[in-house]
Amino acid sequence: MTPEAIAKWTRFATDSPLYVHLAGVIAGDAELMRVLDDIVNPPPINILFGAVHMLLAREPGDPLAAYYPDLTSEARPIDDDLGGEFRRFVLEHEGAIAAIGASRYTQTNEVRRAVALLPAVWMTGLDRFHLVEIGASAGLHLALDRYRYRWGAVEWGDSRLLLETESRGLDPRPRPVEIGRRIGLDINPLDPGDPDDRAWLEALLWPEAPERRERLRVALGIAAETDIEMVPGDALATLPEVLDSLPPGEPVVLMDSFTLYQFTVAQLEALDRLVAAARSRRPVHRVSLGVVPDRGDAAALAVDDGSGWKLIGYAQHHGRWLDLYVLP
Repeated sequence: MTPEAIAKWTRFATDSPLYVHLAGVIAGDAELMRVLDDIVNPPPINILFGAVHMLLAREPGDPLAAYYPDLTSEARPIDDDLGGEFRRFVLEHEGAIAAIGASRYTQTNEVRRAVALLPAVWMTGLDRFHLVEIGASAGLHLALDRYRYRWGAVEWGDSRLLLETESRGLDPRPRPVEIGRRIGLDINPLDPGDPDDRAWLEALLWPEAPERRERLRVALGIAAETDIEMVPGDALATLPEVLDSLPPGEPVVLMDSFTLYQFTVAQLEALDRLVAAARSRRPVHRVSLGVVPDRGDAAALAVDDGSGWKLIGYAQHHGRWLDLYVLP
């Protein structure tokens, strides 16, 4: 990862002044860049910050932890000592960071993205379907019908978890849906009931986001109570078999959020071919929430029923607002 790529990354991290500052520290330090380059799994800077965060949570007395709002009652403000403390901690824990970087991935931990995904699922027009997610992490979005929602004045659902967002465009049109099998595809599926997996997902959160942490903990509990099947491995290898395992002719919603940006062009083309082949045997609707290269504040929400992708709106990366502008 180059210093230029790190600078570009900071546009997507504006919710974390701590990480924006530390990204600049990394970009200007040859030793920290070396540690970053040794991280095997992408995106390396997210994994580096997550690894440091998880290790610090085990050592809350370390001086660096004083700068993390979620690890102390009153965080120390960003100052000239922060970069040196971060550098020291990273170099002291270089082996542990490398091990985490070889075994962990950046995975979905923001359940509030469901405020965009569920309206897009409704737009498919399907009343009963199987739900398959590429990059499912711990299955938080596969339980998207198990949460309560509020889009401005529009409310839907009954759950101990409320997902609330600002509605900037057209209001969603809630309707009942029946989800058959819920299947998550992931290189490294996480167990919502496993303490280590939960700790990793929490470590990936920005340190300045206590409300996201509480939301994640409740969502993990709901996901653990939901009948979700997790399939490990490369989605390009597992998807055909998963689709073939479903009852013939029954419709599928294939969903992803902040996953496909990690695919190469060749992988994206291969995925399109797999979906096209599956559509000869059953309806397959796709729902995607993903990175917009030139917009650090918004993600694109799109659907495809087989007639081509249609952009239906934008959402803030962590679901803070939703701007729908196309409804069926």
